[in-house]
Amino acid sequence: MSQLPTDNLTSYIERVVSRAAEARDEAERRQVATDTASEVQACMNAERLAAASRMAAWLAHQINNPLGTISGNAQLLARRLQRQSGEGADLPVCLRYVEGIQSQTERCALITGDLLGFTRHVNLELRRVDIRPVVREAVQLAQIGRGGREVILGRGFEGEIPCVLADRESLAKVVYEVIVNAIEATPEGGAITVDAVKHPRWITVRVTDSGPGIRRQVLRKAFDPFFSTKEKARGLGLTTGLELMRQMRGTIRIEKTGPSGTVVTIRAPAAVPRG
Repeated sequence: MSQLPTDNLTSYIERVVSRAAEARDEAERRQVATDTASEVQACMNAERLAAASRMAAWLAHQINNPLGTISGNAQLLARRLQRQSGEGADLPVCLRYVEGIQSQTERCALITGDLLGFTRHVNLELRRVDIRPVVREAVQLAQIGRGGREVILGRGFEGEIPCVLADRESLAKVVYEVIVNAIEATPEGGAITVDAVKHPRWITVRVTDSGPGIRRQVLRKAFDPFFSTKEKARGLGLTTGLELMRQMRGTIRIEKTGPSGTVVTIRAPAAVPRG
């Protein structure tokens, strides 16, 4: 299991230096540097996520109380109008106003529910997981209602793939969110490729879309809580995925983006083979 900077900084630095010293060639040393940068970035993002999580929990609790009062009063008002107005011409209009109040309070309640769900700590069960059925299920679910784009499994899924150490449901959720984003970024008639890259210490799921790429100003905020370019989205998909992968000692990152598409990688630690 890999060690992250937040566990023990001195021990982490010693581990990185040891990994670099054990590297057999320049390519492997560059890989150590890339992995270290990715892990440090993941921890920086995790700190921002923790601060946003605390703020979201406070905000959700603060909003829920007045929402309950508004909703309760709207229901009481509707009942009184029905009792007292009789056949008054204004009753239907008043009831529409009341329905509007109730509809918007329910919408706000859904948002605060999302906030509270985002802030709750999830106890993950890390076990040996075969990543192939996880990816296939995520692909099938992501394609429901999103036709017109082909999702292709790459050659990396052929043959044997070592198991990863992960929480199966959480890993499936992360893969699903990334594939959905790739499908939505890809124009009609385009394709998404989902491939696997094997390494002795980890397995990487690489999702490549054929969309227009991510603008630089958007790329900087891609993992920020509550940020989204979609009008009705909550902006928690990638943020939650980042936290889940951190808890599973893995990473999720935007590997590259440009006019020909975007590559997002999900990396999970390889499970130690049973003796």
